[in-house]
Amino acid sequence: MAVLLLALLIALPVLPGQAAPLSRKELGRKALRTVVTHLKNEDSDIRAHAAEILGGAGNKAAVGMLKNMLGDRDKYVRIAAARALWELGSPAGMKIVLGIINEVPAQGPVVVTNSPLVELKIISQNKIREKAIEAYAWMKGEKGAELLYQLKNDNYGPIRDAAARELARLGHDEELARFTEALSSGQEAIRYEGASILSKICPPSAAAPLAKLLAEEKSVRVRMAALDALKCNPSRKSAAAILIKLADDDNLTVKYKAVSALSGIKDPKVTEKLTALAAETSDIRIRITAQEGLMLTGARPDLNTARDAMTAASPEIRLEAIDVAAAFTDEDALPLLEQALEDPDINVKLAGALQTLKRVSNK
Repeated sequence: MAVLLLALLIALPVLPGQAAPLSRKELGRKALRTVVTHLKNEDSDIRAHAAEILGGAGNKAAVGMLKNMLGDRDKYVRIAAARALWELGSPAGMKIVLGIINEVPAQGPVVVTNSPLVELKIISQNKIREKAIEAYAWMKGEKGAELLYQLKNDNYGPIRDAAARELARLGHDEELARFTEALSSGQEAIRYEGASILSKICPPSAAAPLAKLLAEEKSVRVRMAALDALKCNPSRKSAAAILIKLADDDNLTVKYKAVSALSGIKDPKVTEKLTALAAETSDIRIRITAQEGLMLTGARPDLNTARDAMTAASPEIRLEAIDVAAAFTDEDALPLLEQALEDPDINVKLAGALQTLKRVSNK
């Protein structure tokens, strides 16, 4: 019955020349149609993103379509479909993920130097394996640790590093210490690499070392990587003081990343700073990011700011506006989401579709 309902929703036409705002049901049909259409996009990244949205939307009627995507010509799409299926309660894609992990590139004798083309193929194949390792660790959690330890003995360094990173994400101290200690290295490249990896695994114990790094770091690229790492860190409240300071930085990208990292921190000084930025700055990117941060602490964001952000030239700003729309009632949010579904940028369109589907399915 669920599959039939899904098919009917996709098939229903949109009435031409429709001037009035779409109803919730009509908008839901349009959002679903948008996602399903992009499952067949020529761009494999878009197909993968559409598959992820079907998983994130939580509609189990999409399981059949996702199973079909396990045979996609692109392995990244297969991995995305496997993750989406897992999110919907189906383990159907696990064999696909394991199969990709076990596709170890052939390695000739050490004395033989591979041609550049062979080297590029090896790098490409290992990047796919790395993506599959990330998916496997996400799907299995601690139950996947045994395989990750085995992969630390892989023939290829990038795979060994990926396995160590995923073990660190799971909280294994030895691997986690390796990346945290990199923050105090005397070499900028190592500090940058450590902060970049921590931005992918977001361990709570790294918040204090990241705050210390930011207080002393001169390299802009290292500071930006550290801010990215704090943005996802659940213990970033301990870094609130340095983040508030960097929210006034002369470098606009550093400033934006600091404001973004302040999001969701429940602290009077943080709330005061975000409120001031949301009200006073002329930069719409900073304003909408501050609004999102306030929203995550329970405050109601400003509808006019979200509307302004949806007309910004930058797709990234429009994506922020869609995030903020999650805090609005249907009356205020649905017009923004309808606008997102007509956006020329596919990522904005799909983000609007995901939030629409979540909103419609929850009521």
